[in-house]
Amino acid sequence: MQPTRRRCLAVAGVGIGVGVAGCLSSGSNITYPEQAGGSDGSENSGEGESPGESEEPSGEPINTRLADETMRVYDELRWFETEYDDTMQEYRSRLRDVYTEIESLLETIADEGRLDAQPLEDAETFAADVASTVTEIPEPQFRNHIDFAAVNDDRFPEAKRFRDREDWDRVEEELEYVARIYGNASTVKATEERYSPNPIDNRHYGWLGGDEAGTMFEIRHLSDDPDRHEDADQRLPGHGVYAVSDSSREIEYLDRPMGGRRYDVLSSMDDRFAPFAEPTDRRYRLYVRIHDVATSGSIDPTETDPIPVYGQQYEDLRAAEAAFEAVVADETFDLEIESEVQWGDESWNQVLYTNDGQRFYSYFCRADSYLFAVDPLRTPWEERDDERTELLDGTWLNP
Repeated sequence: MQPTRRRCLAVAGVGIGVGVAGCLSSGSNITYPEQAGGSDGSENSGEGESPGESEEPSGEPINTRLADETMRVYDELRWFETEYDDTMQEYRSRLRDVYTEIESLLETIADEGRLDAQPLEDAETFAADVASTVTEIPEPQFRNHIDFAAVNDDRFPEAKRFRDREDWDRVEEELEYVARIYGNASTVKATEERYSPNPIDNRHYGWLGGDEAGTMFEIRHLSDDPDRHEDADQRLPGHGVYAVSDSSREIEYLDRPMGGRRYDVLSSMDDRFAPFAEPTDRRYRLYVRIHDVATSGSIDPTETDPIPVYGQQYEDLRAAEAAFEAVVADETFDLEIESEVQWGDESWNQVLYTNDGQRFYSYFCRADSYLFAVDPLRTPWEERDDERTELLDGTWLNP
C-alpha cells in the first residue's frame, strides 16, 4: 500500500529531503534519514544531528490489555461473519438425523401396526450419541443448550415399556414427543432464537463490557481487503451486528447496523473521525456505537445519544506507531494533544482539532497495533455530562 499524504508529511518532519523522496518512491512505505557517518556502516557519532529529529518508530508495546481484548472482540465478530452459518448448519443436521430416525419408526408403526424391539433400541442409542455431542458444536460461543439427553432418558424407556405391552398408541405418543423436540430444535428459526447471530447475546456482550442490561453495542468491522468479506449483497460494506443482553428485544433497523435507508451512520462516522483515519498498512476498521437502551422494551437506535468509537488495526506495532505519528503530524485538521488521562490501566490523549470549521474535542490513543478515537464532540471534555461518561465506564475501552 502506498503511503498517504499525511504519512509523507509525518516523514517529511523527520527529514525533508530524504523523507519526501521516500514517499515519492515506489519502494517501502517510509524512508527514514540515514545515520550520520556515511555509507560505510560505521556507527553514528552523533555529529550533524538536527535538534528534535525523529527516529524510526520503535513499535514499543503500549496499552496492551486494550489491544488484546479488542482482538478477542474482533475474532468473535469474524466467527459470526464467516463460521456461524456453517456451524449452525452442522448443528441442525445432527438434530435432523435424529428426527428422521424417529419418523422412520413412526412410519413403521403406521404401516405395520407394530414395532420390533431392535429398531427402537438402535434409535435410542443413536439419539444418545447425538445428544452427547451435538451441544459441543455451538461452543464455546454459546452454552444455553437444550438438554436432549434428558428428553431421551425420559421418553425412550417409556416407549420401550409400552412396546413390550404392545400399546402402540402410547409408543407412538412417546416417539412423537421425541421427534417434535428434535424437529423443532433443528429449524433455522429455533437456532437463531437460541443462538442469535444478531443481536448477539452471548459471551461477546460481556467481552464488550455489557455488565449493565441497559447497554447496547452497535458494531461494524470493515476490512481494508474487500476479499475478506464474502457477502457482496449486504446493504453496507463489512459486517455489522448489535450486541445486547436479551436477544428477544425488538430492535429497529436490525438488518442494518450502522446504516441503511433513513439511517445512514457509516458515512457520517467516517466524516466524524476523518482526522484520525490513516489507511497505510491498515488491516481493518472497527466502528462501535455504545447506546443506553434501558433494560426492557423495543429499541430504536436512531432515538439514542450513543458514544461513537473508531478503531483501526495495523499490520504490526511499528505500522500503528507510524500511523499515530502521521495523524498527529498532519496539519489538515490542526490536531493538538492537550493532555493525557488514565482510563484504568490505559493512557489516552485528550486531543482537539478543527473539522468543517469547528473545534472538536476527542480521546485518542494507540494500543499496540490499534489506534482508537472516542467520542468527538464540540463539548470540551470537562464539561461533558456525567451520564455520558458512565456509559463508557465498564466497557472494554474503560473497564
